[in-house]
Amino acid sequence: MLRERIASRLHEMTPGQKLVANYILEYAREAAFLTASQLGERVGVSETTVIRLAHLLGFSGYQQLRSAMTNLLMDRLSTLERLKDYASTQEDDFFERALRKDLETLTLTLSTICADDLKKLGAAIASAECVYLAGHRSSFSLAYYLSFYLSWILPNVKIVSPDMPFEMLANAPKKSIVLGISFPRYSTWTVQVLETASELGLATACLTNDLASPLAVLSEYVLAVPYKPISFIDSFAAPMSVLNCLILSVAQQLGDDVTKKLGILEKRWKEDDVYTQQRGR
Repeated sequence: MLRERIASRLHEMTPGQKLVANYILEYAREAAFLTASQLGERVGVSETTVIRLAHLLGFSGYQQLRSAMTNLLMDRLSTLERLKDYASTQEDDFFERALRKDLETLTLTLSTICADDLKKLGAAIASAECVYLAGHRSSFSLAYYLSFYLSWILPNVKIVSPDMPFEMLANAPKKSIVLGISFPRYSTWTVQVLETASELGLATACLTNDLASPLAVLSEYVLAVPYKPISFIDSFAAPMSVLNCLILSVAQQLGDDVTKKLGILEKRWKEDDVYTQQRGR
């Protein structure tokens, strides 16, 4: 987390870098939306000082530091604060604003998601002995969705139990993969699941919002998806879309075997009247 990074490197900072660091911690809401030059100007130091601070904190550049500042801001914004902020919207554009925010996030996802990352994780999931999915609170819906479809085409897909994560993972086949899902505010439980998986020598992956996420640090495979909450709601339009791509990536790895399995399933669903037929068809 950014706060911990700053605290651990504070003794190495120049006076100018300390000014920037303190401003980030005290005014996260403003700092997250400033460029490096604007942030430097705000505290009275050069743009170079800001960039050097980013490197000192272990980031590749200012953009990565800025992403971490956004996460810090999200951590500070409680559910109630999000609701109050959104309540200030005019009533007549309330719903339009919500829809547009999802559309903006989806558009950003289209331009930033890495096809190679999807292919690599799809291949890892397709070849794993068992797939464990960890999602807590609102992110459980995403873990369940992914589990629902992967179970059609893979033999061993499990949702990690909130009560017995260690027991499940301790008995996992060695070639298993554990995929954690969480967005700001990050679930402590999900981070601990990935830590446990890593300690046990299992492959790890995550679906999260940023490479600076605490889940990403623990994962061999990372799908970073732009994320913007809507009022007090964790809006998962973009993450859900990326999960669809991941499911298709796994199916592509399995090839013709998927077609055979889906044919068997369709036959059984028809026999069991799983789906109601529309009249006239």
